[in-house]
Amino acid sequence: MPLASRLHCVAPASDAGARAATEIAVRDWLETQARIASYWRDLLVDRNGDLDLIEALDAHERFLRASAVG
Repeated sequence: MPLASRLHCVAPASDAGARAATEIAVRDWLETQARIASYWRDLLVDRNGDLDLIEALDAHERFLRASAVG
């Protein structure tokens, strides 16, 4: 069963306001995580850190930001 289908089983469909509020909170959390990944990436760049690790943080930040947009 797809994740979206399982989630609909957990929360009643009539509670759209609560669902919307939860989605907003999750998107805010994803955006916060993207900023944290960016912070660590910048720190690595400033200190001539490992390029593979910098690229991993870049990719992770892009993923988080894309997920936050929804």
